Amino acid sequence: MKNFDAMTVGTLIKQFRKQAGLTQFELAEKVEIDSKQLGKIERGIHYPSVPTFLKLIKVLDIDVNIFYEGKPANVAFDEGYFLQLIKSLSEKERSLAIKIIEAIKTT
Repeated sequence: MKNFDAMTVGTLIKQFRKQAGLTQFELAEKVEIDSKQLGKIERGIHYPSVPTFLKLIKVLDIDVNIFYEGKPANVAFDEGYFLQLIKSLSEKERSLAIKIIEAIKTT
């Protein structure tokens, strides 16, 4: 099994939530947790409990195999989120991100 940190788990949940067209409030209601708790999970502040995690993957129809080595996540590309993330970087971080993307692109 991959070693996912809280930030990675949160990012995946956020991406799948957006892909499903749900707000944090709507997803929190479906999973029966507080929307503030879901916000903390998505920001990587907290891991979801096992029961909450199981509800999240069921409601969001996440293939549990993405949490195992060699299985790609079936997540739609969120251009707005990507651009927001890039814009939030410092100039030095942005330069490094560009170099990483260029290196990936050439492989």
